[in-house]
Amino acid sequence: MRLSEVPTRVANTMSSDAQIRLNTLRSAPLNSWIALSEDESRIIAVGSTFKEVSQRSDAVGETDSIILKTPTAWEPLSVGAR
Repeated sequence: MRLSEVPTRVANTMSSDAQIRLNTLRSAPLNSWIALSEDESRIIAVGSTFKEVSQRSDAVGETDSIILKTPTAWEPLSVGAR
């Protein structure tokens, strides 16, 4: 499942900040390293390695970015009590 397929009823209950973060992640390329702005509202760098994204993030003046690896596919996650 792609992150863009999150059910509308779930997305409609999210805060505006959470919705912005979700939309940002939806636009991220799969199986890549990405750097998000400090407020997690923008992708500021994309690359194939952590080092590459870190350097690109620094080059645009973002020294407090959030760097993460996107999955090869967005999978649904179900968390519940047993």
